[in-house]
Amino acid sequence: DVALWRELQPLDLDKDQSVQVLSSESDEHFYGGGQQNGRFEFKGRELEVSYSGGWEEGDRPNPAPMLLSSRGWGMLRNTWSDGTYDLRQADQATLLHREDRFDAYYFVGPSLHTLLDRYTTLTGRAGLLPRWAFSYGDADCYNDGNNIKKPGSVPDGWSDGPTGTTPDVVDSVARQYREHDMPGGWILPNDGYGCGYKKLPETVQGLAKYGFKTGLWTENGVDKIAWEVGTAGSRVQKLDVAWTGKGYQFAMDANQSAFNGIMDNSDSRPFLWTVMGWGGIQRYAVAWTGDQSSSWDYIRWHIPTLIGSGLSGMAYASGDVDAIFGGSAETFTRDLQWKSFTPVLMGMSGWSGNARKHPWWFDEPYRSVNRDYLKLKMRMTPYMYGLAHDAATSGAPLLRALMWDYPQDPQAYTEAHKYQFLLGRELLIAPVYRSQAASRGWRRDIHLPQGRWIDYWDGRQLQAGAEGRSLDRPVDLATIPVFVRAGAIIPMYPAMLYDGEKPLDEVTFDLYPQGTSQYTLYEDDGATRRYEKGESSTQAITVQAPAQGTGPVQVRIDPVQGRYAGQLPQRRYALRVLSRQRPATVTLGGRALPMLADQAAWQGAGEGWYFDAAERRGTLHVRTAPTDLRQALTLQLDLPIAAAPVDDAFPAAPELGRALPSDSLLVVNRPAEEQGYEMEKAFDDDPATWFRTVRNQAVKTGAHEWVLGFGERKLIDGIELAPRNDPHWKNGQIRDYEIYMADSNGEWGEPIKRGRLTLQQGMQQIDFPAHAGRLLRFRVLSTQNPEGDGASAADPMVTAAQGSVARAVDALQPRDVGPIVLSTFHVLEHPQPEGPAQQLYLSALPMPTPLKASVAADHALGGQAEMRMNGLHFRRGLGVNASSRIDLELTGSWRLLRADLGIDDQCRTAGGMQFQVWGDGRLLYDSGLVNAPGVVKPELDVRGLQRLSLRTLGAQGDRPAQVCGNWANAALIGQEGDTASIVSP
Repeated sequence: DVALWRELQPLDLDKDQSVQVLSSESDEHFYGGGQQNGRFEFKGRELEVSYSGGWEEGDRPNPAPMLLSSRGWGMLRNTWSDGTYDLRQADQATLLHREDRFDAYYFVGPSLHTLLDRYTTLTGRAGLLPRWAFSYGDADCYNDGNNIKKPGSVPDGWSDGPTGTTPDVVDSVARQYREHDMPGGWILPNDGYGCGYKKLPETVQGLAKYGFKTGLWTENGVDKIAWEVGTAGSRVQKLDVAWTGKGYQFAMDANQSAFNGIMDNSDSRPFLWTVMGWGGIQRYAVAWTGDQSSSWDYIRWHIPTLIGSGLSGMAYASGDVDAIFGGSAETFTRDLQWKSFTPVLMGMSGWSGNARKHPWWFDEPYRSVNRDYLKLKMRMTPYMYGLAHDAATSGAPLLRALMWDYPQDPQAYTEAHKYQFLLGRELLIAPVYRSQAASRGWRRDIHLPQGRWIDYWDGRQLQAGAEGRSLDRPVDLATIPVFVRAGAIIPMYPAMLYDGEKPLDEVTFDLYPQGTSQYTLYEDDGATRRYEKGESSTQAITVQAPAQGTGPVQVRIDPVQGRYAGQLPQRRYALRVLSRQRPATVTLGGRALPMLADQAAWQGAGEGWYFDAAERRGTLHVRTAPTDLRQALTLQLDLPIAAAPVDDAFPAAPELGRALPSDSLLVVNRPAEEQGYEMEKAFDDDPATWFRTVRNQAVKTGAHEWVLGFGERKLIDGIELAPRNDPHWKNGQIRDYEIYMADSNGEWGEPIKRGRLTLQQGMQQIDFPAHAGRLLRFRVLSTQNPEGDGASAADPMVTAAQGSVARAVDALQPRDVGPIVLSTFHVLEHPQPEGPAQQLYLSALPMPTPLKASVAADHALGGQAEMRMNGLHFRRGLGVNASSRIDLELTGSWRLLRADLGIDDQCRTAGGMQFQVWGDGRLLYDSGLVNAPGVVKPELDVRGLQRLSLRTLGAQGDRPAQVCGNWANAALIGQEGDTASIVSP
């Protein structure tokens, strides 16, 4: 037997916290912690198990005190208290909760499948949702006097309706869905603070006329839920932090009350959305990520968020389509596309002056693309519903990372491909999270695990070896990359706008034959809880095909097993087969089916088949007559024997260069811009569009400057810029400039670059040593003189040209800087080399002799005792006194500096001190005064730095001269080949 973990230290319990320290392996991976925005794997990181108070990347809207290990063990802390799981060390995991008790469950098993099954057995499964819940949901407030309470939060010209009360939603929204031939399944008509509702039964009936279920936002309780559900007929509950934000146990109780309100007053299955959940919230509600502003990064970080939610048992998780604030037609469509391959989705209008969040709101081509993806989602309902049934019986996530179905892939357990996911085992989705302009029409870095994969849209077949296969795929607005596993069977229902619009009298099986494959179709009434009493059915379909290449294919459809209310006695079966070849014959039970000319003839015939050579490189369509559900069918597709097709791979995407994508730049501060010539015109890669400052000679603005934000910390080493591209290119060119970088607007320090540009046509590049930061500030101190030194920098478009004579100085007026014009402004990201990672403990570096009196390696200063802070032992690190300095010289591509900082227990009564980190002469971090038992854990970006200085100072307390502390676990994170050395100050 192999030990899964060992306790490295005795369990530590005190009045404020309980701590367990376990062994870990360097190749171990950790998952869980609930809904952690932007992440799903945590080895090498600190996992916070607490509500963070925000909703953005790095926040935690629905935490859970649980952990799963790739080595086959899992843990649940039975607590309502916040926690921190320190997983940064290669050889240990420190698991802390802020309470004076320790209560934990452990589960073991051979795979993550087993671990999640056992965790959700303990904490509750995500229940099977009603079938209509898998369609698009729509939320806003309509009981506010026609937007009186939300000025500026709706687009100009939008009216909720004539009465300003709840029933307006029927004509202003529900009817619009159907008039635009747009799918949609449920509506919340009271979503807004203080909104309330009027005439709820009338509203429920009016929405039902268009196929919508009605839900309600529970602002502060469910005291009316018996009437709302039992009499009025509402069927959805959305809980917000306005009510649930008082704490995890309160939030869980609130969700339970809303859940029971539906259970006790109807035969429906509860459907709730919530934030502020905790471990086990999945048994009540969808884990919702909260309120954000739309951006391309919003799309990007939601992908790993939903994967990680599933690995924490939260099978249903989502964020609003295009977020609640901001948004655009393109971000809405791109967000809707990938979320159409997730179980649940919702748009929230009434909070953005940019756009309504209805898929029909946007003009073409966006409206048609939205319609196509929502219709595809509706057709794929039985596939999604089957995955939902699996989640309800085993805890399996619907959205999955590679390791769930492809654990042998070399990168399966990592976040190397965190921006794609598997929907079940059969479909791989790679969302598009860059604009068409910024990506130039490409989705880059898609990873296919081992096997044969088929492009869902064009039928191209791609083979991936044992290492997997990475590729780029061209995309237009209508396309996100979707790949299907060879051998897949995807069940589909008839096209519908809402669940129940049409009878389920035909099922299509979308087949991708390879070898022998089987699928079991699960069905029930889709609405009530009678399935819990066994009122459901299953039906197996088996496909036998050559393991390689093409040849005869047999499809066996077994009789339906089981019954439920509303089950039809008969239905047609249709096959959509990626055959690549026209069959000689298609037989059903030995009887040849008629060959038909085309799709129109096929749809009008009672049974038959046709082959479309242009559809996905060759697709066969087969249809049977209505057949008794209890009758087995065997179809034989007599396809010619041929070698496996070898399709051209997608070409590699063109090199984008080092310029940051335009959709990742945010203009934080603007200069005085001329109307129609905004700063963004310099980012759009179109030299015919310009950015221009105002040319009004009566306006003296001084130096022109702007600040750009990157969304996340970037390592920047240059600027590209170009003047206007017309005959007057000499005018408006920049001469003297300054460049600053910072992490906080206003804290600029000294410029990282000062310089002077030449007067020239075309692109110029400014280079400087790489600097990391979140913000870049560019200042224009003077403009070029197109007529030579001493003449004015006049723009021919300015009617009152500047005089060339010297003028008196007015100290109260800003410096006169001529207007500028730019056709291009690019921020250049420093390339990061790829290679194996390394972690270097600073205590492993040779210590210069002068430092040995004030710094000790791997033990506390003043003896050989192991470092100990707040009762915890630390095996690696640097022990120091209260006035120490450790300088390091760095070479290579180091990324991070990590450490645990605190007062050692041997001198905890002496007092406290400060810890500082300096980089290239700039203060990077100041801990403030640290006293025992406090321990702080900075993680600092050191990219681009050549020198670090770790300092202690400012001792205070009863015996300041005896204060001692530790840079415990102090380590640099970088790549193999990076070097560092400790030098004398």
